[in-house]
Parts: sequence; structure tokens; C-alpha cells
Amino acid sequence: MTNKILLFSLFLATGSVGYFLGYSGREDSLASIGGHQVRLQSSLDVLSPAGEDLSGASHDRLSRSQFAEEEEREWGIFTGEELISEFDVDPKDLPPLGGDEIREKLGSALQSDNLVSRNRAIADMLSRLTPENAKAALSVFENTPRAYHTDNNFRLFMHAWAKVDGKAVFDYMDNNPDHHSVGDAHVWAISGWTQSDPQAAFDYVTSREKTDYGLYHGMLRGWGRVDLEGAGQFVANLEDDGLKYRLVSVVGESYAEQYGVQGALDWATGLVGETSDARFAGAALDDAIRRAVNQDPYMAAEWISSNRDQPHLKKWMFEHAAGRMAHRDPQAAAAWVRENLDDKRVNGGVVGRVAHEWAKKEPAAAAEWVDGMRDSKVFNKELTERLLGPWAKRDSTAALNWANTLKPELRRPALGRIIGVMPQEQLGSVTEWITNAPEDSVMDGARAAFAYRTMGDNPRQAMEQALRMQDALGREKTVVAVAKKMFKDNP
Repeated sequence: MTNKILLFSLFLATGSVGYFLGYSGREDSLASIGGHQVRLQSSLDVLSPAGEDLSGASHDRLSRSQFAEEEEREWGIFTGEELISEFDVDPKDLPPLGGDEIREKLGSALQSDNLVSRNRAIADMLSRLTPENAKAALSVFENTPRAYHTDNNFRLFMHAWAKVDGKAVFDYMDNNPDHHSVGDAHVWAISGWTQSDPQAAFDYVTSREKTDYGLYHGMLRGWGRVDLEGAGQFVANLEDDGLKYRLVSVVGESYAEQYGVQGALDWATGLVGETSDARFAGAALDDAIRRAVNQDPYMAAEWISSNRDQPHLKKWMFEHAAGRMAHRDPQAAAAWVRENLDDKRVNGGVVGRVAHEWAKKEPAAAAEWVDGMRDSKVFNKELTERLLGPWAKRDSTAALNWANTLKPELRRPALGRIIGVMPQEQLGSVTEWITNAPEDSVMDGARAAFAYRTMGDNPRQAMEQALRMQDALGREKTVVAVAKKMFKDNP
């Protein structure tokens, strides 16, 4: 019984992905696409290159399942006892469902508010789908009102149907103007067809007169589960640049799912020596770095430090990694930036990203760190403004005091940044300071920001400060904005 409960818990965790279980009677067979022979495995209906075991490879990410908490043993369509006992039977050993059984079980499931029993019934139905009974399931969807979860279930159905009869699926969609239409259902369907009959799916997608990006996307997702290396080569060799650079992320996602972000980085890095298309190799690395940083910024930062000679490494990669690290641990991010400060791609924007995140939590500590780089190449307008933005929201007085220690060329934009973001209720406390300040260009930023923020409440005062600006172009722009506001309020 303990084992049964564990199996049952596993089902609840996986929710709607149960349909990936192989359908009844499936035999192992060989197929090919793009010259690559692949084996269609029956045990879990997972496709892998012939001779390899990729049964652990990840599958389509399905819509997020939501499970209702039930205090009673009654689960709606199935009782808790029935749900557990059915795990004693391998789905591939179950006979196909008849049309009446499908209509009864699927119809009840789609109308159920209990997502546990709903997903269980649909998973059972999809695992036993055949070309003969698929039309019965289709008729249920066609006669069920559309809703969020129902549409998700339909996409899963189209994927499963296409795995057993892809041609019938696309005959239904292409030749039936009144077919049941759900967004991206064709993408899910072509993914399933590619997994079961890759060459037929490939021929269908590539023979269409007009390029359908969704079909290519779905085909690559399915192909990636059959032969990921072949899918990547296909994209790399595409002559249509628009299509090629849209699909590079699909291949990258498949590598990340099957081999982790490190695998995606290895794939992208390997392209440098494998392709003469530098832009494609760069796009692959862009995609891999984004995934790595979002998933594990520390690992991404370590990879960047170890691969600084990579020709496609860009400034934004340093900045993105530094920013994500700083969001979690500003001091760790600061140390990493320091270690890479000699890299020309580490500039004020990269350091400023860390300072910005750090200043949200500890502005004084962030300012002290930035002070240590006053004589370096990175101490510029971008850095100081990024530091002062969140600092001014927390403590505008301290931010102003620090800004006044800057050289005039940095102090001007810095003062404007502070006045532009400081809390509205604190604007009154700087009115006297701005009014009494000399008519010097170093105050232009502060006066412009003050004019923009006060012209609604006190347009005359805003106009006075705008007219005191020394830069002619900036003064004209600010004066016109205030004048328009005055005319709008009092023509």
C-alpha cells in the first residue's frame, strides 16, 4: 500500500503530463528525419536517437496545474481507492477506450471543478488514444464550452492525437473551416507528430507555401526530443535568416531542458568552431546566457569569468549576471565585478547595476563601494545615476549630500536624478535650496526636474526655475512643457 500511495503522489505532482505514457499496442520502430535515424520507444513513448536511452529527457512544459485540496475520500470521477489501484496496471497494457467510454469519462472530466480527478481522467484517456477513438474525444471538446483549463486540455489532446495520427489532425484543421480552434493547438500537434513520424511532419511543415513560424517552432520542439543535434544543425543551415534567428531559442530551450543550462552553454560555445555564421553562434550564446543567468546567476557569472576570451561575450551579459546576483547578494556581486574590472566590457552600466540593487537595501554601503572606484574608468554618469535613484527614494538628504561631492559634469545629472525620483512630499523641503542656488549650469538638472514635478501644483514657480536654466536647448524644452501645462489648465 505504501508503494501505491507513493505512485499516487507522483501522479499528483506531475498532473497533466501523464498523457506522455505510451498508448496501447505501440511497437518499437525506426524513423528518420534530415538523414538522422531515430528509434521510437514504446515503453514511455519517448523518442531518442537510435541506440541511445533518453527516457529521462524532459517533455513539453504544460500549463501550470492547480490541485484542489480535498478533505474527503471522494474525488469526483474516480474515488481515491480507484485512483491508487489503477496504478497497478501499466497503461500500455490497457485496452483502447471505446467511443462511448471516452464520451462519458472525458465529458464528465471537462465539466469537473476538481482538477485532480479532471487531470487523472484526461491523462488516462490520452494514454489510451488511438486513431480509431480520437474522433470521439474530439467531438467532446467540440461540444464543450471553451474555458482556460479546457483549452489547455485540448492542446494536450491535439499533441496526443498527432502522435497516433498526425495526418488526420492536420487534415481536420486544414480542410475544416469550422474546426475547433484554440490558440497554439497546431504547435502542440506538430510537436507530437514530429515525435512519432518525424519525416512526415517535416515534409508537411516545409512544403507549405507560406512559412508558419508556429509550425516550425512545434516541429523543432518535437524534433529536439528525437534528435536534438540534428534539429540544431537544421536551424544552423537555414537560409531564411528571419526563421533561423527565431528558432535558435527553441533549440537552446531543448538543450537546457535535456542537459541543463550548462549543456545549453556547451552547445552554444561549440558553435564557434562548427559554423562560419558568427551571428548565429552569437545568438545561440545570447539565448544560453539569458537562461543561465535567470536560473543560476552564480553559475553564469563563474562561466563568464572562465570564458572571457569567448568572441560572442557581450557587455549586457556581465550586466545581467551582476544584476541578478546583486538582487540576491549585493556583496557577492560586487566582489565578482571587482574581479572582472579589467575587462573592457565591464563599464559604468555593469557596476551601476550592482550599485542600484545594493542601494535598494543598503545605500550607504553601496555608496562606499562606489567611492572606491572614483578614479577608475567605470565611475561615470551611468554609475552615479543608478546608485542615486533608489537612494533618493529612501533618503534624499543623504543622496544630495553625496551628489554634491561629485565633479560638476557628474553633479549636474546626479542632482536632476535625485529631484526627479525623491518622494513627492519631500519636494517642498528642497524648494528654498533650488530657489537660492546660483544660476549655474550645474543646477540645470535639478531645476528641470523640479519644474516638471511641480508644474501641476505651482506652474508659476515651475516656470521661474525653468527660465533660470543655463543650457539653451534644455531651457527651451522645459519652458515649453510648463507653458503647455499652464495653457491646458487655464487657456
